[in-house]
Amino acid sequence: MAKAHQGLPGDYSIDLAGADEVACLPGIEDASSDLFPLEDIPLELREKAGLPLSFFEEARLADRLWVARGPDPSATVGFAAAILIDGGAHLHQLSVLPAHGRRGLGRALVLEVASWARQAGFAGLTLTTFWHLPFNGPFYESMGFEPIPVAQQGPDLRAALAREAESGLDPEKRIAMRWDLGKV
Repeated sequence: MAKAHQGLPGDYSIDLAGADEVACLPGIEDASSDLFPLEDIPLELREKAGLPLSFFEEARLADRLWVARGPDPSATVGFAAAILIDGGAHLHQLSVLPAHGRRGLGRALVLEVASWARQAGFAGLTLTTFWHLPFNGPFYESMGFEPIPVAQQGPDLRAALAREAESGLDPEKRIAMRWDLGKV
């Protein structure tokens, strides 16, 4: 059953993804990448980046894929996907269609992932992001995420950042963050 979230317009909802929604998620991811400056995600990287459908299907089957639905309940307008890294909960991808941005959907999706993580017994939620973009590092910081010093990053998290750098993302602009869910 779709959940309404505090702060969301009444015609939006968040729920676990259905099998019929998986196919549209790469398009949402692609559209949301247009919000990033070209110096952060160049065109050639945008063309080869993106999660495969198999990732979305695996996340859906594991109940770690949530969607935001718009005013038309059959319209999927955003998603959040979680994975496990270093034995903990990790927000792997958050994307919202730009036409539905700035309405609290991203925040509601992150809160849904955090709720899942708490219920699953995880003490925190990690992610990697651009530290300098207002809708990335500062946004997550406003929710309670804090930078993770390199010395405190687990091997899987360090490897994820290394893969991002190998793919073409500037490691000087990337950061790992953690939300201590016990502080919520």
